[in-house]
Amino acid sequence: MAVGVITVGLAGPASAATPSGDWYGYAVTGSTYSSTTADWTMPAVTCTTSGTYLAIWTGLDGYSSPTVEQIGAAADCSGSTPEYFGWYDLYPSYPVDFSNTLKPGDALQASVRYQSSKFTLSLRDVTQGWTQTVTKSLSGAARSSAETVVEAPSTFGCPPPVTLADVTGDTVDGSSLGSLHPIQVTGGNSRIVVSPVNGEGFDVTCR
Repeated sequence: MAVGVITVGLAGPASAATPSGDWYGYAVTGSTYSSTTADWTMPAVTCTTSGTYLAIWTGLDGYSSPTVEQIGAAADCSGSTPEYFGWYDLYPSYPVDFSNTLKPGDALQASVRYQSSKFTLSLRDVTQGWTQTVTKSLSGAARSSAETVVEAPSTFGCPPPVTLADVTGDTVDGSSLGSLHPIQVTGGNSRIVVSPVNGEGFDVTCR
């Protein structure tokens, strides 16, 4: 996929435990889930305002439950130059950033799995050649949903046409996302569009 250049502007942080106007993607509900996977290419970001971000992730919980078990990648505008990094989140603990090099255009593979009362979260940067895997317990996790989401503020600078994420390999408990009647989640920016699911994939684009 060609790497688009995305401009991001002013925004506040999204809630870690509930779906917000910052989410664009799909959620699966109605059962108890044990795994989710997704692949994507990290887009390029141009910062216009310090303190905003773009994040792409997959995980369990968060759609209708008070915990999240997520892993993904982000571009953070702490200044005029974006910082790219992988991270995981086992809310209510604070998110943890990885120190590995991550760049626009990198091919990423992410997964979250629950087994033997523990969550294993894994992020692989195929382009850079590194993998981060974390295995931890989290009390109170309902595992009542699975999501793959592009997270961006409602004031997100969105010059069309740009692809924010071309998601592939999206599965839940080993089944393709499209076979599970997923719920489309769209935030408050009408210029960010989530495509229909095609098997294990969907796009999130600026229009």
